[in-house]
Amino acid sequence: MAPSSETSVVIAAPPGGEFADWGWWVIGAFGVLFVLSIFFSFLDGWKMRKHTFEEQAEVFLTDLRTGAVTVRGHIRLNPVKYTKLTAKDADRIAEEAGYHRQTFGTKGQWLFFRPSDPGEEPK
Repeated sequence: MAPSSETSVVIAAPPGGEFADWGWWVIGAFGVLFVLSIFFSFLDGWKMRKHTFEEQAEVFLTDLRTGAVTVRGHIRLNPVKYTKLTAKDADRIAEEAGYHRQTFGTKGQWLFFRPSDPGEEPK
């Protein structure tokens, strides 16, 4: 018999190697959590839109003074929450309180830090 030009290759997967039903549930759960996180950040800004500029500045200062400090010593604030404050307003208010803002590599967040030495300027 002559060799056939029509050969087929069959690759067998090990048993249990397919993507099970629970995998789709995990992906769906992460998707729901992602959508909820976007909704709640939007909701913070929606509630703050009713406040005046002065009230938002007071909330901003309170959040700045009581915010959790990261490993690098920054206080991370979400600018979406403060609908009437611009970045320049936030810089001015924070500088009056003794904080400086990091302006690079922030990924859309406001990162503030307090210099350890009062004469130290941000670089």
